[in-house]
Amino acid sequence: MPETVDLDSVEAGGYTRLAEYMGQQPQLAIFRRFGALASLNILYLQAQMAELEHHLQFVQKQDSQSNDDGRRAYSRSWYQLCESARLEQGTPGREQYELIMKLRELMPQYHEAINLYEKTLTLRTPHVKILGDLREWIRRPTMGCIRILGWDWQTWECCDESDLITFENSTMDRFTSLVTYTIVDIYHSLIGRHIHKARNGATLPLNYRDHRHTVTYTHRSIAQFTQAFTVLIACTLPIAAILVLYNVHDTVARLGVIAVLTGLFSTSMSMLTMASLQEIFAATAAFAAVLVFFLGSTDNRL
Repeated sequence: MPETVDLDSVEAGGYTRLAEYMGQQPQLAIFRRFGALASLNILYLQAQMAELEHHLQFVQKQDSQSNDDGRRAYSRSWYQLCESARLEQGTPGREQYELIMKLRELMPQYHEAINLYEKTLTLRTPHVKILGDLREWIRRPTMGCIRILGWDWQTWECCDESDLITFENSTMDRFTSLVTYTIVDIYHSLIGRHIHKARNGATLPLNYRDHRHTVTYTHRSIAQFTQAFTVLIACTLPIAAILVLYNVHDTVARLGVIAVLTGLFSTSMSMLTMASLQEIFAATAAFAAVLVFFLGSTDNRL
């Protein structure tokens, strides 16, 4: 008789349980970009910089028109400008140096904020399927059963999806994306859930350390499968093309077959690889040249 789970006795988890799960499944590590706040912070820093810049230009003009020889020399002598720091607080001749020091402190903050925000923009937003999986894991008592009490609970439930980021590899080709987000679901619903359930042998009590109620298909195993499939296609497609041409004797029909096979080859490269447009053109031209060369050599023999 398999053991059952008393859902009423399930203890809700928090940050620790969620962090452990994200550590085990990095593709589910989804966080907020805080794009609006980051932009607001940059705008405020920019406003501060603009105010200081305007004030500095005004003070520089005053110093250059001053009757004091030392103040007029500020624009030509860094030594004279530094010496103004020895003057008492509130002295007009000291103001330019103080403004420059404030700008020197503020400018790195401004540039760092811009650089950090630019880095977050390079991170991709999570796929809707991945976000849905994380939401389901958080909600279900037989999975994460996460209960966050602060306002940050909205991060995964109510937040605008465009403001979320993930560290998932952004260079995933279309075929890998199809397998990861569609075919794996079909496989699990038809076959995978029965295989994994048979391996467990029973409905085990909750154990969040090894997540026995969560079936996981790692991106590494999916990538290995798609790479093997891509290599298989790359090996068989040229051979299959030659076999087809060998069995077609009409020249016009052969040209049509070459056109179809060339289109199939370029489509396969676009779907199964991350090749650039230039690389696809070059490889397709080489593939077509091989087929035309084969066509010419067989025609001569005929």
